[in-house]
Amino acid sequence: MRSLFLLALVLLFAGCHSSETPASTSSVADTAPTQDQLATEAMITNAGGRIETDEAGGITLVDFAGKPIDANLMKRIGTLPRLQKLLLRGCPLTDDMFAKLGTPASVQVLDLRETSVSGASLQQIGKFPALKNLQFRGNAISDNQLIYLAGLSNLKVLGLDETAVEGMTLEQLKGLKQLEELFLFGTPFREASLPGLAHLPKLKKIRLRRTMINGHGLEKLDELTALEDLDVSETDFDDQAVEHLAAFKNLKRLNLWATKISNDAVPKVAEMTSLEWLNLDRNAIGDVHIGELTNLENLTWLHLGSTSLSDEGLMQLAPMTHLKNLIVTRTAVTDEGAAKVAAKMPETELQHIYIPEN
Repeated sequence: MRSLFLLALVLLFAGCHSSETPASTSSVADTAPTQDQLATEAMITNAGGRIETDEAGGITLVDFAGKPIDANLMKRIGTLPRLQKLLLRGCPLTDDMFAKLGTPASVQVLDLRETSVSGASLQQIGKFPALKNLQFRGNAISDNQLIYLAGLSNLKVLGLDETAVEGMTLEQLKGLKQLEELFLFGTPFREASLPGLAHLPKLKKIRLRRTMINGHGLEKLDELTALEDLDVSETDFDDQAVEHLAAFKNLKRLNLWATKISNDAVPKVAEMTSLEWLNLDRNAIGDVHIGELTNLENLTWLHLGSTSLSDEGLMQLAPMTHLKNLIVTRTAVTDEGAAKVAAKMPETELQHIYIPEN
């Protein structure tokens, strides 16, 4: 019956929209949806969108990921007073279409990855007062446009993967005092931009994979004491940079996959006793110093694949019985060597044979 009623409302309200400013979330939280809002719900679901509602029936989530959407739908979505999450990843969405959304007061999560929404829309997005999670990937965004996000004081997650951001204007975002996660994978982010991160004191997670850094600038980030997760894989991160990681006493996850570190970095990594997850895959390291990793008593996941590790080096890791996963694929470790160590580590899943994902 609800679906028939919604369809009838679509026919009644198609082409119409409320001119009233949406009420705040707090004033409508216990109010049943209006007929206009129910009509919007019907339009969304009939167009293939997914919704979630609160106990009173108000729409809190709209998901059009990978689905077609038009300007009229965006305008209708912008009238939903309790909307908290808007997921538009992969939509054929342009700046002009996005402009129809307006600046919904209650939206906390906005996913615009892999859309044609560009930096031209950041001035509009910067007026979303409740925004906590903003995700871009592959969007045409550059440094000089980031200033429009400076007023998002509630923002906790900012994804800028595969954009054109070099990081030279990060200091202008020092108002993002609540920011905890920053994603810059595949950007031309520069080494000279690293000090700009110091103005974001609550950062817990930073993804710098495949950026233009060597990590030496980390020495100016010792105030990022909340940092728990750092990804510098596929960069020129080297042994000298590893020395600067000592300042991050709460670091739990460290991704050094395919960097420029050598055996000389291993003792420094072994001093980072807060680590729980460590990826050293595809680096120029082997048996030398590898036994020092046994100092990492909190470590549960360790990847040493595509290194020069041998049976001898693997045996040095046998005391790490607290490991849940140990990966030594594409190394010099033999079946016999792996079997001997596995017998000493009964609670550890030891993988030494590479199995392609596809």
